[in-house]
Amino acid sequence: MIGHIDADSFFASVLARKHPSLRGKPVLAAGMGGGCVIAASYEAKAKGVRTGMRMSDAIVLCPEAIRMDSDFRETGLASDQIESILQDQCPLVEQYSVDEWFLDLASLVGGVPKDCMLWAESVRLDILRRTHLSVSAGVGPSKLLAKMASEYRKPGGVTVVDFEAGKMQGALSIEEFLRSRPAAAIPGIGGKRTMHADRMNWKTAWDIATANSELLRQCFGRPGVDLKRELLGERLSSVTRDSSPPKSISRARSFSALRDGQVLWAHMLRHLEYTVLKMRRQNLACRGISIWLRDGRYQYDSHHASLTQPLNTEEHLQPYIRRCFGSLYSKTQSYTQAGLSLWKLEPKGSTQLSLFEEPANTMAIEDLQKSLDAIHERFGRDAVTKGSALSVKSGTRQGFELPVMNE
Repeated sequence: MIGHIDADSFFASVLARKHPSLRGKPVLAAGMGGGCVIAASYEAKAKGVRTGMRMSDAIVLCPEAIRMDSDFRETGLASDQIESILQDQCPLVEQYSVDEWFLDLASLVGGVPKDCMLWAESVRLDILRRTHLSVSAGVGPSKLLAKMASEYRKPGGVTVVDFEAGKMQGALSIEEFLRSRPAAAIPGIGGKRTMHADRMNWKTAWDIATANSELLRQCFGRPGVDLKRELLGERLSSVTRDSSPPKSISRARSFSALRDGQVLWAHMLRHLEYTVLKMRRQNLACRGISIWLRDGRYQYDSHHASLTQPLNTEEHLQPYIRRCFGSLYSKTQSYTQAGLSLWKLEPKGSTQLSLFEEPANTMAIEDLQKSLDAIHERFGRDAVTKGSALSVKSGTRQGFELPVMNE
């Protein structure tokens, strides 16, 4: 059996923990430059507010809501606290996102508990007592069922799904559980697949779990068949600790609509500082870069560049980023977000010399980057930055940092 722990309204709950006066009130945790709701307290959700909603629409639904900028540092700390508790409870824990974890209950001493409901409830209460944060827990034979189960009785609920209702105390049978869930409740269905499901008259998750496999393949492709197998309790992926290096490192920042190319470029330079520092901390180098800009209509455009050799210094990467930026930016367009990603990461190894650059210059750039790394590590990322990036130094109110999960 697999357990899934999902923190309830995580970003909003973290704000309420830090500011106790917010407890019991409708809170909107802001992101996307303040224009989007990252998380809403359940008092706000009761008025119809949903994650990802535009802030202006959320305020219409809940005028009395308290809007606050999300505290990403406090959120990271809370995430680490919850994971530490889970690791005390279960030997094999996999972090799925900043507020979700899978647990392999077979790795517990004595194996899967006879009463998974009681075990999950004790974990939930332990997290609440030690962090003052509410989580919901789900247990099922597959990751997909466990994740759906944790959503079933939010907030602060526990649900166990098994092959037969009487097989484990307090458990729902797979059929009973899936018949009670709409097709849209299946993670990964998405808007386009929901349209396909509606066309086939698949209203519930059980309809999809029992649908003809060939029809599922026609509608959803091969993932549709795998979806069916997981819904019926087949474990297609195991809980694992991923110790491999990330495949990419990204950063984005949103802001009020602007057209100033210098300010947009300053954002890119700040992103470069952040991603290069994070990459070098793990002794990695990248072979590709991507940048993107989002316009005032929330439409994205991006540009990519593959590198001839792995690079991991700001000075070497900046010309590629400038060329990509030049191909995207238009003086007549207004933008609300700028982002940068370094991808195809690999172990750095020794510094590679280029046929097109003097060896002394290559080593000087590497020495400069090492000096910057040391200053940033000791005094913080804002201790030194390029002059052209000063207009958007962290801590100004021109934008909000968005955490972008590594692939």
